[in-house]
Amino acid sequence: MKEVFWAILKILGFLLFLPLIIASFIAFQNQILGLPVKKEVWLLWGAGTYIGLNLFIYDFKDVYAFGKSLVEKVLASIKPAAYVIPFYSICLIVIYVIALILGRGSSLQPYFLFSIAFTLAMHLIMTAHEIYDSDSSILKAHYLFTFGAILIISLFIISLLLAWAIPEYSFIGFIKSLASQTFHLYKFVYKALFVDSSL
Repeated sequence: MKEVFWAILKILGFLLFLPLIIASFIAFQNQILGLPVKKEVWLLWGAGTYIGLNLFIYDFKDVYAFGKSLVEKVLASIKPAAYVIPFYSICLIVIYVIALILGRGSSLQPYFLFSIAFTLAMHLIMTAHEIYDSDSSILKAHYLFTFGAILIISLFIISLLLAWAIPEYSFIGFIKSLASQTFHLYKFVYKALFVDSSL
């Protein structure tokens, strides 16, 4: 009975912040699509390549597990950190920024952008798989609630770092878009549930 109660509570929690999850994804997507075409293309190719490989050839599960284990060792006191922090993407962004400072980043930019998007897609998809597999319940309440929160925080972190590495990517723009999209989505839900139904 207790498990059913918590499952229902988690599903309600997921539904409550579902507009925020959608808004986070849209805000992130808008920033990516607003980049110069060359940078946008390399990022999209990176994410698309991982998705294709994951579906048909290899999921890089061992690679993901290694990066996750390193984060768990460093931040052992913060259990969700390994799910929230995209280890490889952050490492690549730091290396890319150092390369830019040394004056060697421009020629390597396409490869870095491709790899950053590739590893970010790997992190999100493999995290989703791992949480999904760990949830044995039929409703997958834990998966829905937990991965929803992880997706929001991960996009927030990666946006902050991308703004550091790519001048055209605006973290402030991401936040403004997130706030605007969230407001409109919650307003739409409110009208659909309470205003329109009362007419």
